[in-house]
Amino acid sequence: MISPIEAIQSVNGQNPETTTQKASDKMGKDDFLKIFLAQMQHQDPLNPMEGTEFTAQLAQFSSLEQLFNVNDNLESLKGVQGDTNRYDALNFIGKDIVAGGDQLSLGQAGVARGAFQVQAQAACTVSVIDGSGNLVRTIPLGILDAGQHSFEWDGMNSSGLQSPAGVYTFSINALDSTGSPVLADTMTSGKVTRVNLEGNSPILYVGDVPVSFDQVLDISLPEENQES
Repeated sequence: MISPIEAIQSVNGQNPETTTQKASDKMGKDDFLKIFLAQMQHQDPLNPMEGTEFTAQLAQFSSLEQLFNVNDNLESLKGVQGDTNRYDALNFIGKDIVAGGDQLSLGQAGVARGAFQVQAQAACTVSVIDGSGNLVRTIPLGILDAGQHSFEWDGMNSSGLQSPAGVYTFSINALDSTGSPVLADTMTSGKVTRVNLEGNSPILYVGDVPVSFDQVLDISLPEENQES
């Protein structure tokens, strides 16, 4: 006779195609109890369930119920943790962050900041690109050692004219002493001006550049707020 635990394991241990069903299709403790009662009602009168087997299945049911309760508690904790992370993001407002990305926010003051990580010593050049894909400016940074570096763009284009405020992208061209390319990872950098708490994960804004909460690599006080 198959036990209710084995029945549940049989259903929940299906192949990957059937696991795509909705969570409501999975067997729970109510289904376990129904199977258990059905076994009791339809057992062979000439070969009834022994007391030890009955006790064992009751113990299985008790263990299963505890597992479901633990799972419910874990889901509740995940919800609480998610809310905590959402409101923790508010503490980022006014802080300087570095995050994965390739966007620059050029404000009305006409200055944008970016960062990058270069894997080896290289001659590095920043290329600033507008929303239409046009090259706005190239900024030579000279030879830099391996590691993380930052730069500022004054908003001027290659003709010496001020570019309009908005969001731009940038790339890094890094070449070693032989002229071979060196890997460089771009990063968004700047002060968090606001936070959007809609959705599953908070979105930080550096000017007009959205940054996912989980993309943040570094956070610090702005230089004007740091103690000398």
